[in-house]
Amino acid sequence: MTTYAQNIILEGNVSCSGTQEVLPFANVYIDSLYNTATITKKDGSYKLHPSSTGTYNLCVSHIGYEKFCTTVHVNKGINHIDITLSPSSYKMNPIVVTGTGTQHRVDDVPVQTEIITQKDIQEIAGRNMEDIISGISSSVDFTSSSMGTNIKINGLGADYVLILLNGKRLTGGVGGYTDLSRISTDDIEQIEIVKGASSTLYGSDAIAGVINIITKKEKKKTTISNNTRMGEYGDFKQFNAFSYNKGALSSKTTFSYQQIDGWQLNNMKYNPSWESNHNLPFLVRTYDKPVNKSRGYTITQNFDYHFSKKLQIHTHASWYEKTLYFPFKGRMHNYYYNNQNAALGVYYKLKNKNYMELNIDYGNYLYYNEYPYKYNETYITNDDLIKVTYYPGDRFRNSAQRIINAQFKTVVHMNSKNKLSMGAELMSDKLEAKYRLTKPTVSAHTASIYCQDEIKLTKKTVLVAGLRLLSHNITGTSATPKVSAMYKQSKITHRVNYAYGFKSPTLKELYYYYKSERMGALRLYLGNEELKPQRSHYLSYAPEIKLKTITTGFNVYHNRIYDKIDFEIIPTEYEHARQGIEETKMRYNIDNARTLGIDYYFSYRISHPISLQGGYSYVDAKNMTENIPLNGVSKHSATLKVSWNKKCLKNKLNLLISGVYKSEKFYLEEDLTKSYAKPYQLWKLTANYEYKQFKNMDITLTSGIDNIFNYVDDSPYGSHYGTLNPGRTLYAGIKIQFAKEKQTN
Repeated sequence: MTTYAQNIILEGNVSCSGTQEVLPFANVYIDSLYNTATITKKDGSYKLHPSSTGTYNLCVSHIGYEKFCTTVHVNKGINHIDITLSPSSYKMNPIVVTGTGTQHRVDDVPVQTEIITQKDIQEIAGRNMEDIISGISSSVDFTSSSMGTNIKINGLGADYVLILLNGKRLTGGVGGYTDLSRISTDDIEQIEIVKGASSTLYGSDAIAGVINIITKKEKKKTTISNNTRMGEYGDFKQFNAFSYNKGALSSKTTFSYQQIDGWQLNNMKYNPSWESNHNLPFLVRTYDKPVNKSRGYTITQNFDYHFSKKLQIHTHASWYEKTLYFPFKGRMHNYYYNNQNAALGVYYKLKNKNYMELNIDYGNYLYYNEYPYKYNETYITNDDLIKVTYYPGDRFRNSAQRIINAQFKTVVHMNSKNKLSMGAELMSDKLEAKYRLTKPTVSAHTASIYCQDEIKLTKKTVLVAGLRLLSHNITGTSATPKVSAMYKQSKITHRVNYAYGFKSPTLKELYYYYKSERMGALRLYLGNEELKPQRSHYLSYAPEIKLKTITTGFNVYHNRIYDKIDFEIIPTEYEHARQGIEETKMRYNIDNARTLGIDYYFSYRISHPISLQGGYSYVDAKNMTENIPLNGVSKHSATLKVSWNKKCLKNKLNLLISGVYKSEKFYLEEDLTKSYAKPYQLWKLTANYEYKQFKNMDITLTSGIDNIFNYVDDSPYGSHYGTLNPGRTLYAGIKIQFAKEKQTN
């Protein structure tokens, strides 16, 4: 029989129907014959040896393409049959982890999760993380300033948004905001966005939502990559990575560098003296910039070691430095930031897909003033007025924050219908800030335990219920429950979610003592040790429809916040008034707020090479105490991107047109006047060309035009800007990646 079969050959080539590109690693098999299967070679060819002549059902499958089966009649000798596969109209169904803390295919996760894939990041080629996230998700917005970026989800700002890096809390920031520039966009596998309160799983801060940034893990033995991007205004990004996998050891080293020279949108600013004397000019010259020159770099090192099939150890270390340069005559000092992080993780696999893990993270975050010129600085404390002279090269440490976070988690499959997640967390936060706190050193400690059960009620219905008990050494204890349900009905998936949110006061909100000149007046800002934690109730309903060529859905939500922390004007003490303080503001639980709205999204494959994706968000964010809108919120937001792909042999060309629209934003100023930031829309064109003609090396070229229609918000300096985009700019980049040997198991 074996000799006979060698005289019967079924061979051919497999290619893409639209591009005629050959398809390696496609599965080719005869449906009715046992052990008669193969995969196509790099040139797309296949060869089978049926045991006898006759009529068979020949099938071919490949990831990203529709499965193909056809009836063939096999004769003795060589039978040649070429096959073309049509690209699948369905998107890949990636795995997400943020919504429930456990792995799910995105179509099966009970908590609605928005994904920004590696492909999305490469196509949009944003200048930074903010460009990428806001360019794809209409419900996420960023309000930028020279000090940092205030992220918003559905109308609630950075104080209520928890940023995770590989599932771990990302701490430390710039100007009170989480500094996303320390994470290179070239090292991101995917970004997961979960909207609404997630305090049950992640504790304090997760009232508006959670953004989990997941970095890449290379699986080949050796991977070396270089990414370089250049643009106007000194925009330059460099990323290098080296990964090595052999046996039980995995190592990954990265270096990223980012710089920008900054720009002015308007060289005039409002004259604060005009209000008292209209004979003075309304606008005066300024040297300040809304976007300042900056230089920063990050070095990371990761090691993974598998002691056995069950036990794995992970270590992480990173060093980050950034200097923010202010123009001469604008501000007489610069800012310098230095972050040091270290982490240790232990993962132990139990029976039946159960596991335990322990993670300990340490962060040391230093923030300095750097003085390039001689300067006399004045500090106001609660009992004195201090004057210090600094000389070129001097540094003054504004603050040093040290955070230790320990997390234990176990996941147990109780039976085929119950998956139980349990864990505990300890976090210690210590802050030193000379001349900026009521005490030289302050600290806060949090301990919590949680439990969550994922219950498969029926084949179509899943229920998730959880509870976290949290104890804060200053604000006491709290309980945060959460209930989510998912029901699959044919091609429609329904998701309903209720969650209780919780946010402890920060150390600065409790103990701050800081003077600052804003809106032409010298003000003193005070913390309040009597603050209560902020609480919220979040409710949402999110149906999703998935058809052959289109996926669409929406999310209707209501988020009510109680005991919102804000500033309240209090009488200025006599001694402070003598020192020049014109107004004093103290933190209080004075506001209740709510946001309600709807997010709509869709993706539509018009044809094989062309796809359309977009979203629209409406949010009504209101301060319920004063019956005014919340600051810095666009009521209407929209995104749209049109992608065109063309494959030729092993190479691929992608063209992308993408746009972002934001309506005007309301602001209540320090002097209680009302103002608005202008609405805007920005469009960009990006081209990516992937060249894969070398055996172990891939090259990707990127170029594009940002802000095609050259929109600039040229409001005077000091205004609330809708966007800080400098106008039409060109950029280009190149990625070179060398990978050796097959993927590891």
